[in-house]
Amino acid sequence: VGGLRSRWSALLSLHLRAPLPPSGGKKGSKDRGPRKIGELSTEVVTGCGLMKNESDPPIRPDNEYPDWLFKLLEPRPTIKELEKMYQEGGLTVEELRRLWRLKNKERIKESNFMKAKS
Repeated sequence: VGGLRSRWSALLSLHLRAPLPPSGGKKGSKDRGPRKIGELSTEVVTGCGLMKNESDPPIRPDNEYPDWLFKLLEPRPTIKELEKMYQEGGLTVEELRRLWRLKNKERIKESNFMKAKS
């Protein structure tokens, strides 16, 4: 419990940047970041400068990012595919953990549906 409290107090002591004001605010006000929701910059990573008075970091070339970052974009197997692989006996520990989590989510959703129905 003490570790959680110390992490929480450390997080609260950071001076984080406030959310961007909606566009169309006061006339003459300077907007930080994109003007429209979903508008991205080709020069900076929009919205990643978390500290006050900190600008957004520039976008770097792909070879400067770690390899695991691009693996996040690869599609992961569905619950049906994982079940089929489980029956064939070819799951890694990570895939087995994902299957358990998906099955648990499915069970909880069904339980909540049945509770709401009755």
